[in-house]
Amino acid sequence: MDVAWSADEEPVVGVVDRGRDAGDAVQIDDSLESTLTDATIVRGSRNEVLAAGSSVLVIAGEEGVSAAARAGVETPVLPVGSITGIESVDRDRVSDALREVLDGHAIRRTRPVLSVTRTAGPKTERGTESDDGSGCERALFDVTLVTDEPARISEYGVHSRGSSVATFRADGVVAATPAGSHGYASDIDAPQLSTAIDALTVAPIGPFITQTRRWVLPEDDLALTIEREEGDVTLVVDGHAVGAVSVDSRVTVAATGTLPTLVVPDEGHEER
Repeated sequence: MDVAWSADEEPVVGVVDRGRDAGDAVQIDDSLESTLTDATIVRGSRNEVLAAGSSVLVIAGEEGVSAAARAGVETPVLPVGSITGIESVDRDRVSDALREVLDGHAIRRTRPVLSVTRTAGPKTERGTESDDGSGCERALFDVTLVTDEPARISEYGVHSRGSSVATFRADGVVAATPAGSHGYASDIDAPQLSTAIDALTVAPIGPFITQTRRWVLPEDDLALTIEREEGDVTLVVDGHAVGAVSVDSRVTVAATGTLPTLVVPDEGHEER
């Protein structure tokens, strides 16, 4: 890892332990300061620790790491706790892991972050766009279109680089990054992707025809559409419902950003 501070500077470790974006907050005992005497430890919400000029962020849980990606964080993140699809450190080894990070022994890995843009159809409800009015969201793990009512099967379309890949009747469709391919997408038999592949995995949810294919597609220009709806359809981004989607709407997905994460060697976690 190329450390983000010079030899004559004291690194700042930001521990995200409160706030709505803390996820499963990191609980580190006060002895951390005594074990990392060559660093400043700052605790607080994500915005508070970033404002303090943190060189490294310590964030626990899938929700916390996802929130950092959605916020466009560029500071390296040390993930803590069990996070499917992303190497992380055990809670009881945070101090040791931070020592490895500060000594420059961690591996920096860039995780793709997806931009998710909705082009609204006539039935899309007002107010479902994101707060800035652009209809754009970010996803670290996956993007899902899902019919709200069980057994109300709609017809979905998958398009890549301007060409139709497939249409199928199903309860929904999910597109996942390499990290997300080890989570919910894996549960519905989507291919699991290595971090070495710049691609997305796409799979139907509860397809009407059980032999429907799954796909690995380029990450730069994917579009999901609703060809026919038999019930309300919701767009879900990293587990968060962000709005309704209707026929004539289009959800465009592309990897346009990254989240830097830190992998500490010999932590006993499987390489992905």
